Amino acid sequence: MQKQNLTYFKENFELAYSCKLNWDEINIGFENSCQIILTKPEFENPLKHLDTIVWKNWNETNIPFIMNSSDKESILSKTADNKVIINFDIVSSACYFMSGVQELENKNRDQYGRFKHEESIQKKLNIIDIPVVNYYFEILKEAIEIVTAKKIKINRRFSATVTHDIDEVMSGWKHRIRTELNNRNYFNALAHGLSQPLKPFLPWKNLKELSDFNMKNSVPSTFFLLTRKNKIDTIKNADYDLSNSYIQDSISHFIKNEQEIGIHGSYKTHNSKQELQQDIQSLKEKVNGNRFHFLHYSIQESSEVIEANSLKFDSSLGFQEEIGFRNSICTPFKLYNFKENRSFGFIEIPLNIMDCSLEFSHYMNLSTKESLATIKRLTQEIKRFNGNICINWHNTYFSDYLKKDWKILYTKIIGYLKEEGCEFKTCSKLLK
Repeated sequence: MQKQNLTYFKENFELAYSCKLNWDEINIGFENSCQIILTKPEFENPLKHLDTIVWKNWNETNIPFIMNSSDKESILSKTADNKVIINFDIVSSACYFMSGVQELENKNRDQYGRFKHEESIQKKLNIIDIPVVNYYFEILKEAIEIVTAKKIKINRRFSATVTHDIDEVMSGWKHRIRTELNNRNYFNALAHGLSQPLKPFLPWKNLKELSDFNMKNSVPSTFFLLTRKNKIDTIKNADYDLSNSYIQDSISHFIKNEQEIGIHGSYKTHNSKQELQQDIQSLKEKVNGNRFHFLHYSIQESSEVIEANSLKFDSSLGFQEEIGFRNSICTPFKLYNFKENRSFGFIEIPLNIMDCSLEFSHYMNLSTKESLATIKRLTQEIKRFNGNICINWHNTYFSDYLKKDWKILYTKIIGYLKEEGCEFKTCSKLLK
């Protein structure tokens, strides 16, 4: 397994730096004869050793080495014959985070069948906002540069993929009436219902406005569209028909504005090749990637479904409850096929920030001011590694109806990222 882990680690190392290395010339391994000597893990399941995990400071950041309990003075040691020893396991630790193996081992799920943030090692170690894997990569990068006396050429630039899950477009008027009824404002509810045919209230019919804002600000973005207007169990898919003239006009508008269209896999398509394939075929547009509705993802099954449908990327892996790093990495990476002991063929673009994660009272419960400060801190962590910040901003959060402050926040986030020299890309362009 160590050999397979090292292969998987190297593959994602190259993705993190957008580089290609000749590994045959870099003598790296677990044997003392190697030029870069790796440390083996001391155990397999870090969740059983949380109290004894070693923490060390690397470039002013305290990071955990989750497979080690034995401490050493330094992370890197240089020998007299110009060898470098990495004194803590970085390979199996990184693979543990990236592969999502904890999600296979822990069967506890929320009411919708999703892996919960509170069950994760990221929560238990309080590292949701630290891309620990990228620190591990940085350690290996320094070791390689010491033994080769050459700098690794890094081709990755700090980037952002701004994405929009389009769940609700046509039902804002129903939401307003329902809200009035819940507040026992029956007269207002009746008045809104009677006025709808003559003076339609459609605050979420704003896809073109959102697309135009992005275009004006040179933000090529990816719109994930649902294809089913139905309800499964208690979960709604789209509130719109894909054949609706406004939706079709919006799709044409996206394409004209050089925005990307992705499939927003309907609820319960995450474990069925045929169901997701049906969604893709219904869209009738060429799509390269997916994000599952409700961020529904089963770490092995869903990856098989993505690969079986020949998609090039997925961007479902973020926690619903918290912004940050579900797989402790801030660069695109490949997931691991546990059945075949290899990487999956598609690229995972980790989702870092989602509007409702910030706002909902049962999630982070932040104000827009607090959200901006939190996003700025996370952005600086990602920028440190020339990583990619992936944002999911629903069109309902780009509306003056109930979310005016969040619409303003979105414009501030885009402005801040531009000030930080961020390069905006669609998900597909990021892969190139």
